[in-house]
Amino acid sequence: MNQKQFRVLILHCFLIGKYTAQAKQWFQKCYTDADPAEIIIKRCFADFKRGRRDTDEERSGRPNEVVSPENIKMHIIIFNDRKVKLPELDNIVKMLKNLLV
Repeated sequence: MNQKQFRVLILHCFLIGKYTAQAKQWFQKCYTDADPAEIIIKRCFADFKRGRRDTDEERSGRPNEVVSPENIKMHIIIFNDRKVKLPELDNIVKMLKNLLV
């Protein structure tokens, strides 16, 4: 089983009212070859107690909002002409905003 599937099962244990020790015993009984560590169960229970109900792990890295069409156009402009000045970039940005509106 993968981590997401274990997190779903841990959420199920949390929702039916089991404690972390009871959940660990259940995992050891049902999934003898690959049960999650007790610290993983405790972390998941703590997340669920704080109100987090999604079972997908948080990921590090840049959010998708950083990659926008305007940023891509600016990157292309700077990549094509590395000696472009800031006032010129400002004028280009204003023109792009006027075109989008």
